[in-house]
Amino acid sequence: KMNRKFILTVASLSAFLLLLSASIGFAAMGDIQRLAFQGMTADVLGPGESSQPDGKPDAVFTGNINGIGGAITGFQLKSEDGQSVWDTRSGNEIPGMQVKDGQGKILTESSGSMPLTPFLLGFGFTITVSDDGSIARGGNFTLSVRFVDDSENSATVSVPATVQKQTSSVKISSAVWTDEERRDLTGKNKQLRGDGIIDRHIRLVLQGNGTLTGIRVQSVRGDAGEWDTVPGTNTWLVAASSSGNVLNSQDGSIHTDVRGRTILDLWLTDNGAIEKGRSEFQVTLLFSDGTESRATVGSQSAPTSTTAQGTFDGSARFLGRGNRDFVGNNEKRAGNGSLDWEADITVNTPGTIVSMTVLNTSGGAGEWDTIPGNGRWLLGVFDSSDRILNREDGSISIPVSRSGEYRLRMENNGTLDNAGTRSKITLTYDDGRVLSREIIPFAGTSSVAEKPMADDEIRLYPPRQASSSDYVSRSERPGADGNNDWVFEFRIYGEGRVKNIVLIGKGSRDTLRWDTIPGSGFPLLGVLAPGKSGLLNRKNGTVTFDVPPHQNLQLFVADEGFLRRNLITSYEIILTWDDGSQSRATL
Repeated sequence: KMNRKFILTVASLSAFLLLLSASIGFAAMGDIQRLAFQGMTADVLGPGESSQPDGKPDAVFTGNINGIGGAITGFQLKSEDGQSVWDTRSGNEIPGMQVKDGQGKILTESSGSMPLTPFLLGFGFTITVSDDGSIARGGNFTLSVRFVDDSENSATVSVPATVQKQTSSVKISSAVWTDEERRDLTGKNKQLRGDGIIDRHIRLVLQGNGTLTGIRVQSVRGDAGEWDTVPGTNTWLVAASSSGNVLNSQDGSIHTDVRGRTILDLWLTDNGAIEKGRSEFQVTLLFSDGTESRATVGSQSAPTSTTAQGTFDGSARFLGRGNRDFVGNNEKRAGNGSLDWEADITVNTPGTIVSMTVLNTSGGAGEWDTIPGNGRWLLGVFDSSDRILNREDGSISIPVSRSGEYRLRMENNGTLDNAGTRSKITLTYDDGRVLSREIIPFAGTSSVAEKPMADDEIRLYPPRQASSSDYVSRSERPGADGNNDWVFEFRIYGEGRVKNIVLIGKGSRDTLRWDTIPGSGFPLLGVLAPGKSGLLNRKNGTVTFDVPPHQNLQLFVADEGFLRRNLITSYEIILTWDDGSQSRATL
């Protein structure tokens, strides 16, 4: 039923788009553009309709479909003489093909068939076929795409015979490693997006005229490594720029004209092979006529620490411990009950900042950034109105026209308040520029004013064992453990919205903690409003509630015997409001 509903929905959408496209003169739902032959670079198929590799390199084609939108039902590739044909229909005794979208997702099934594939505005593809010898012999090959309304569109690409030996008229007169510029355009994937680490840089000097449709860099001696511009492959991206302009499309592919003498800069993330300095690399440029140009670059050791680093115009200084809690010891955009360490930066270098990194350069290791998924603790970025600029995943995109002032917040890992710690802030711009500046150390007294706080803003009362309540256990989520909880009476005299609560108990030898912060590793602090049927905590343990009406609360904890034996002699409770400020009380 779901498949039928999906097909009907797509068919309805396609019918609407067909009427729309007809009204403005399109003959088909889309046009194949930038069709290019990428060479024999894969082995994923066998002869006929086999979807198993046969040990022989397969032919790879890439391109885009541009149009208002619709749905694709299949592809067909045919040689000029019509003797060689490949398609996406299974069971018709015609050799099959593998089709990937622009994100690298395989669309064809193991049988060789291709499901109905909707698209809107554009669709990037990579098509792989098992060569029957006709592609190696060269000639013109026509790719056709069928749409759900039975319309078709075709494009033809010329493939030269013995492609690997066909040399382009565009010559590479020079290929060298260089540290002249420092940019961050790539990471350990196919995304045209920096990862906070300076890319390795190859500079090529070209002479001649042609249309560049692909780039490949691979190790030919020493440690293995390969980078290319083919969308959807498992190799990492090699980015290209000329005169400072990035030439890759967002999917990593490239299609650009070169004329006369051209300086082409290549940018790639080191997989370790470059830094080890014992490898030799070959650069291959692919052109629209199927020809290639190649050059070899030798080994390059890691750039030394004396390599010049660009500096952004502005200032940066640490402020010390602030009065907000927005980040913790992870990549989440959420506090952990500990006040953040703060810094102020002013940026007078225009552009769009896509990542920031704070790195300790001496006095103890430490690194914080805005790059999702790399395991480093989050660096919170706020504007002059104290509005957080990080997205939900922690990333940023901050346009700076002339000047910008920002506050940075990070979890102190124990190094930031050491007198010997020195740090720098690094900004990466969307054009790959990487600019840094030393951060003026913390002088010893925080310049951030603490939130005025009355002594009786919150109050905690001594614990007692509940007579029958069993809301929590030693886990981070609500749930009974078969033992009666211990309960604290808790009074809030302030006003606002509560974001989390942390309760810490200290004895002569032991320290206990309960909180409402998921992923902290500490047992849950259950929060109950008297008269309510259940905890205010959500299923993951978090709480969010307004004061008033919830001024009088009960806090439930699971005890392992410390409270029962009176081993805890003092308590501290920390309440974090939704603006990041905190209220504290001791018992």
